[in-house]
Amino acid sequence: MSDNKPIDLLSFIHFIHFYILGVYLKDSYIIAFMIAIGWEIIEYYIVNWKFTRNLLEKYWFIPKKYWNEEHRLNPVFDIFFDMAGYYFGNIEKLNNI
Repeated sequence: MSDNKPIDLLSFIHFIHFYILGVYLKDSYIIAFMIAIGWEIIEYYIVNWKFTRNLLEKYWFIPKKYWNEEHRLNPVFDIFFDMAGYYFGNIEKLNNI
């Protein structure tokens, strides 16, 4: 049995990446949402295509329990974390020094 959860460590990495995106790409929620969905599609194929899966198992430093997203809600929560990160990054004011 897998110990995969709908929310995991990589969900918070999604938040951080999209927070950074929101800091630099303002008021582009549709673009951010499209990137989030696109990434989940790419991630699905990377993990499920035999060739890339073997590469991940052999070389990737992140444990398989995090990238082998077997829980059906994980991509949904990843997109939620993406958009939450984007929102908070988007409202962040850049201080010109």
